Amino acid sequence: MRTQRGFTLVEVLIALAILTIAVLGVAATTALQGGGIAGSISFGQAAVTRGYYLSTATMLAQDWLEQLKRVTYKVGDAVFVPPPDKFADQSLGTIPGYPNFSRQVTVMAGTGGMANTSQVTVTVAFTLPTAQGANQESINIKTLVAARP
Repeated sequence: MRTQRGFTLVEVLIALAILTIAVLGVAATTALQGGGIAGSISFGQAAVTRGYYLSTATMLAQDWLEQLKRVTYKVGDAVFVPPPDKFADQSLGTIPGYPNFSRQVTVMAGTGGMANTSQVTVTVAFTLPTAQGANQESINIKTLVAARP
């Protein structure tokens, strides 16, 4: 008896259905990445640009927080006071190498009823270029600083 080789009609239809779904998924992704009006920022490029700005803003905020943690804050001091010469507000365009960013430090004393602590917030704002112009966005990073004996 001879065995027949090949695919059944059901197997071929299932394979075509899977292939169609895969091709449509790739086509939809390509349309989103390159979509948009000619001359504008595509969706994919806008997402990458926003990610760059958010990660840079986070890095700038964390840099200041790490420097603030080194400031001496002793028990008996009324409040944590960062040196104004080092941590003065930096307006847009004054951070070397980062012209679209600004940052500032805010200190709240004794948050949550805890003595000898201060909540330090670093806010980094940036101007995000978009297809419609520019958006102002910002991030806040907070930490708790405790006085040392």
